[in-house]
Amino acid sequence: MKRLLLCLALLAPHPALALEDDSEKPVYIEANSAHYDEKTDTSTYTGKVILIQGSLRVEADKLVAYSPGGEVQKVIAYGKPVRFWRKPKPNEEIHGTAKKAEYYLDKELIVLIGDAVVWQNGNKYASDRIEYDQIKGLIRAGEPTSDTKRVKILLQPKKD
Repeated sequence: MKRLLLCLALLAPHPALALEDDSEKPVYIEANSAHYDEKTDTSTYTGKVILIQGSLRVEADKLVAYSPGGEVQKVIAYGKPVRFWRKPKPNEEIHGTAKKAEYYLDKELIVLIGDAVVWQNGNKYASDRIEYDQIKGLIRAGEPTSDTKRVKILLQPKKD
């Protein structure tokens, strides 16, 4: 398992080559309906929800944004499936799907949960849980303590 995680880390994009710093971009959300709860500082969006922040795009059926102090810190998206895209380099795209996605804006961390799949450079990573750390350019899949939840990876040969 340690060898697998090392391979995943080596294949991920280098963060210094990212197109833009997503964390410093505004968060744009579009949906069919929105509900804000002032007591809990949460907003709930439903119906063809789209979240865009810099080069990141998330599409979901429902999205809950947690905004203590008026600034969005965490977003949880639900869908059949939730989809995300990001363009870390000009000629590269990483995208994925899952039943649920948690996005921690300050850490630029996306956690895909439930039938999670991530595609990058023709490679495919599938697991029940996948973390995509945009700052470090890392993909972590699976749970090291579980023998029943397997990680499935398809690696394409390098082209000259």
